[in-house]
Amino acid sequence: MLKKGNEEELSMLRAENAHMKRKLQKETILNSSFETVQPRIPANERIHNNEIFQTRRRLPETSGAFTGISSRKHPLYDVIVDTPLLDNWKILTIDKYDGSTDPNEHIVVYTSQISLYTWNDAIMCRVFPTTLKGAALSWFTCLPPLCIDFFDTLVEKFGAQFATSRPHHLTSIALVNIGQERRESLRMFME
Repeated sequence: MLKKGNEEELSMLRAENAHMKRKLQKETILNSSFETVQPRIPANERIHNNEIFQTRRRLPETSGAFTGISSRKHPLYDVIVDTPLLDNWKILTIDKYDGSTDPNEHIVVYTSQISLYTWNDAIMCRVFPTTLKGAALSWFTCLPPLCIDFFDTLVEKFGAQFATSRPHHLTSIALVNIGQERRESLRMFME
């Protein structure tokens, strides 16, 4: 069993490792002369969603530079927007997120639903806005252009934006600080 200090260090190393993988993938995409798309992966061969851009499709030969970034004003990279949906694609049957409930729960439900079709990072990014409504959809459409390159980036931004919607767990310290206000009935205080 790991000691507490070792657990924290291991956790920090894992987070740094995940960050470096994303950074390397970004550099690989920006430095390549290819657009990439992942085919449907059989259930027994699924890989983590960070290891997705595998099957390659050449860009037009007239393009001298990577065209994954353009003047379109949407938060997703063009590589993501241009990724075709799968032939067997069906609309996800989940409740649309409006920003008033736990964002982590929405991510879990979303990933469990979309994983029935694919673990393709680009498709996961592309379909995610279709599960939003109200304030959450407004937030997404107001993101700066080309700021979403991977699903992990989208999840981080989404979680940070709607962090206040997470349920708060009461601790003993929070309970100690609760007091009955003047002119507050006992019934109201107990509620």
